[in-house]
Amino acid sequence: MGQGTDMGARSQQPADRSGAGQTSDGHAVELWGRVINGFEVTNRRIHEAIDRKFSLTEAEAQILLILHRQPEHRAPMARLAQAASFSTGGFTKLADRLTQRGYVIRAACAEDRRVTFLEFTAEGRGLAARLTALTARTNREVFIDVLGEERAALVAEAMTELCRANTPAED
Repeated sequence: MGQGTDMGARSQQPADRSGAGQTSDGHAVELWGRVINGFEVTNRRIHEAIDRKFSLTEAEAQILLILHRQPEHRAPMARLAQAASFSTGGFTKLADRLTQRGYVIRAACAEDRRVTFLEFTAEGRGLAARLTALTARTNREVFIDVLGEERAALVAEAMTELCRANTPAED
């Protein structure tokens, strides 16, 4: 890094391919670097807007957005932790903070005592609706409007495919 290179610039050289469609090492690293740079800058803009408006961390916002999309706005804590790629211990601390702020409550599952649900309070439900609206508006401004609907959908599909391909199978 450094050494007089512009990390945000695209390489003007075509892919140096050797063999049957093999991408060169340098180009392979550059491609991933461009994906990461684009994601990080865009994600930072989205979460700065969220923090400015609601004083939520990225993790808190992520859980509230996931929970808001769930049927009845409630879900098992273990499933929420998995959806957000948290350890159960890390998620418990996050759920504690959201509970202390009055946005969610824990509720026991009537059918299985081992399961605890996280569900919105009235305040949390209102916050999640406003958070969803801000996130959608900001996503349009910094992602969809920049790329256009079709290219934004292609990026989302590609990232979904990468997630599936690189998520370890459960035992």
